[in-house]
Amino acid sequence: MTGVLGLALAGARAHRAALSGTALTLAAAGAVLAVIGVLLETGLRGGRGVDGATLVLLASSYAGTALVVIVLVVAATITLALRARRQEFALLRTVGATRRQVRQEVALEVLLVSLLAVPLGAAVGTFGAVALTPLLADARMLGPGGHLNLTPAPAVGALLVLLPTGLLGGWIGARETVRIPPTEAVRQSTATERGIGRVRRTIAVVVGAGGLATALTPVFVPGTIGGATAASSAFLLVGALALAGPVLVRLAFGGAARTAGRRTGPAVRLALANLLDHSRRLTVVVVPLALALATGTVQTSVDRAVSVAAEQQLRAAIGADLVVTGHLSGDRLARLRALPGAASAVPLGAGIVEVRTDQDAGPEGLGWERSELGAVPPRASAALFDPGVTTGSLPALDATGTIAVSTDAAFESGLGIGDALTVRAGDEVHRLRVVAVYGRGLGVGDHLVSPATARAIGAGVVTSAVLLPDAAAAPAVRALGLDAAAPASYVAGATRGAAAQQRLSSVLILMLLVFVGIAAADALVLTTAGRRNELVLLSRIGATRAQLLRTTALEALATGLLAWVFGTLSVVPAVVAASAALVGGVVPVVDVPTYALLSAAVLVTAIAGTLVPAAIVTRGPRARRGRRPAL
Repeated sequence: MTGVLGLALAGARAHRAALSGTALTLAAAGAVLAVIGVLLETGLRGGRGVDGATLVLLASSYAGTALVVIVLVVAATITLALRARRQEFALLRTVGATRRQVRQEVALEVLLVSLLAVPLGAAVGTFGAVALTPLLADARMLGPGGHLNLTPAPAVGALLVLLPTGLLGGWIGARETVRIPPTEAVRQSTATERGIGRVRRTIAVVVGAGGLATALTPVFVPGTIGGATAASSAFLLVGALALAGPVLVRLAFGGAARTAGRRTGPAVRLALANLLDHSRRLTVVVVPLALALATGTVQTSVDRAVSVAAEQQLRAAIGADLVVTGHLSGDRLARLRALPGAASAVPLGAGIVEVRTDQDAGPEGLGWERSELGAVPPRASAALFDPGVTTGSLPALDATGTIAVSTDAAFESGLGIGDALTVRAGDEVHRLRVVAVYGRGLGVGDHLVSPATARAIGAGVVTSAVLLPDAAAAPAVRALGLDAAAPASYVAGATRGAAAQQRLSSVLILMLLVFVGIAAADALVLTTAGRRNELVLLSRIGATRAQLLRTTALEALATGLLAWVFGTLSVVPAVVAASAALVGGVVPVVDVPTYALLSAAVLVTAIAGTLVPAAIVTRGPRARRGRRPAL
């Protein structure tokens, strides 16, 4: 084992250039995971000024996306770095190294790099999470006296995730060399890998079918849950495209390569030949770029769809011609009701309670979720306020101790008409019987009770708006010192309250995309620098530096376009399905500015990440001596 450790240390020193890029990727992954860990730990610990349930929900939701992306990208990066050293591993086999020794060397190198890079990145992420405090405060997840818990636990969690991922990538990178006889390993280490095996084809088909099936979730699961689940199909489809990548590359560029004649020039013909001969290498580079495009587009587009759906539902629920807001105290409310035509006015109230979402949850804090509790008169005119009741009856809220829930809340909790929902207001726990289920939960909230029930459970509901049937009452309303607005104006202001949470979500997604961008740039640099001998050989047989750079530029452009196509194709089912579930209609909701920005970033990263190292590799006499790079 000592000899293997020495070999691993020597290999790490000899390949420090390549390993530094891998270490940077691992450090960035550690930073992202540490931020998630800080949010999760703070939510679980709770305490003064901390909305623990919402923080746990935020961290858990973000972790689902981040873990998938991080595991895929880290494994792909390490695999790519080790595949560049296949010839070295094959030569070790020919001089007597066993399969086990080669695997141990790879595992030790990955372990050394991970133990150095991940804690450093996690430390940066842990202390950097403090920068999120203002956004968390704006989103009301941290109140006065609340603060983030900074402990070593997130760094430990990051290591527990990234060490197995790195070792898996190392095993995959060395697998093809160690599983065959030494002489065959040497031969294959210099040969071009083409196509994919039957097992990989089968897995690609299964994963792709799973992604398409997941995109159809809104057909069976209502509302935001179905939309969010459909959004996750993008990651499965990226994985399927990555697995089938070599085949798809040959399909995409094979025809062009066959029809390319003399008129296309040597740079184009050489670029097409390289793309076809190194289709597996190209796929590994494309995956992080496609993931960046898919992740950013899906997350921001689904967020936008939720915002649009909330605005649509609230506008559909309010049939009044005038919405009164302001300081609606008891006296002013009574004077408001005394106005001509205001006898049928509908006051809307809101308060904060905790809802028991999981009756079987272990720790007490994990089974409760902070939720807004709306209060509405049970006999309110449906012409003024209509939450879209699908089952049961809103007038049944007349009975104290009853509640109406949205279809999303009913599906999530598994409750129906007649079941009891447990809520907590302060230190008191109450069981409220479900008497109605309605469909406009995004607009009016997930839970509605009568004012009498709200007072009975001590929910502290405050009247926030009053709906009036006649806009002609606006001057009289303003004379009372209250604000009067058209429903459209009120809806725009009411839905703007979620802007802080949207900003927080955007910052978290941006942080994940920065990690993916670092990994993609590292993969591109590794791939291009690993082609030094190939480029030197071409220059020795007459290719000029301009021709070589033109060839690599065309390959880089093809790489960026392929990543853009992969990312876009993987996003389409998710965005269409999520939009259909949340908004309806034919035209899907897409965050066009984000999609355009990420598309440009994918192309720029592909081109810059290839051309910059290619320019360094091909410059001057030093490049022509053919020195093998330390990779």
